[in-house]
Amino acid sequence: YILVKKVLALCDKEEDYLRHMLDYLEKKSRQPFTVRAFTDVDRLKKFVEKNETEILMVSESSYREELEEWPVKHLLVLNESGNRVGRNAENISKYQSSEGIYQAVIGSYVEKEGEIPQRIVTGRQMKIIGNYSPVGRCLQTTFALSMGQILAKKHKTLYLNFEAYSGFGYLLNREFPMDITDVLYYFRCEKDRLSYRLEGMIQTLNGLDYIPPVFSYHDLEEVGGKDWIDLFKEIEKISEYEYLILDLSDGMKGLFDVLRECFRIFTIVKEGNIAEAKLRQYEAVIQSMDYGDIAVKTKRWMLPEFHRIPYGLEQLTHGEMAAYIKKIIEEEIYGHES
Repeated sequence: YILVKKVLALCDKEEDYLRHMLDYLEKKSRQPFTVRAFTDVDRLKKFVEKNETEILMVSESSYREELEEWPVKHLLVLNESGNRVGRNAENISKYQSSEGIYQAVIGSYVEKEGEIPQRIVTGRQMKIIGNYSPVGRCLQTTFALSMGQILAKKHKTLYLNFEAYSGFGYLLNREFPMDITDVLYYFRCEKDRLSYRLEGMIQTLNGLDYIPPVFSYHDLEEVGGKDWIDLFKEIEKISEYEYLILDLSDGMKGLFDVLRECFRIFTIVKEGNIAEAKLRQYEAVIQSMDYGDIAVKTKRWMLPEFHRIPYGLEQLTHGEMAAYIKKIIEEEIYGHES
């Protein structure tokens, strides 16, 4: 990165909580801070006196009024009682997920900072892998997620889902405070802060990073192919991702333009006259609209019948389907790169 990381200091008397929070932050490889942790306020004070500290995050039980006078740019209190603490310190609830705390910290930091140096990654190209089929119910999402999780074991990989109804929140039994529409908003309105905003939005599934899909697809009706391509290029510029996995659907405006940007495209097909007819029509349409280069990058794939497909989204790197997709990666991705 063309950026010196700033210091985020943590202080909490509860060692287990502190260790858990520190472990979470250190795994966030894209986050813009060097993290230091303390259980003792006096040791923290000595550190702050000698080291320029951007953010100090202190538990309510460790808070002292004198902290307000310390040379720290941003003071946040992990609130335990529900009653506001400190004159100028921002309070965030301690009793929420590490992810929720981190998003609150990044959100607060970005709001208060006037200008934030953009992080630029150089010397590396992000390869885009498209997954699209005109044939429905063909295991496309399972295929794309499996490929993404397997690639993520060796490479920084990001997955984006563009289905109208992905069901991600229900499949993972969770609610997402932000989704891909928020990324688009910050890309358009706060481009210089996107790398920091992005870090607070990205979720991880078995090592694979993903941005939560849109809840209501109507929110993306006005987003065109060029908008998506520009966003992908910006993500390439400000991140370390080597692969971007796109799980595409008919509802995406500018679908063919996005497919044209892909390094490889996987089109899952099925047996039967109806499936074959849909595929032939799709291929005729891309030729008639001068998108024939999409066909050159596309690999038709008829998946074999698997005896057992993992039920949970986080289990997709195990079993016969995963073994099958590993071979595809070796031949169709690594093979084409060389």
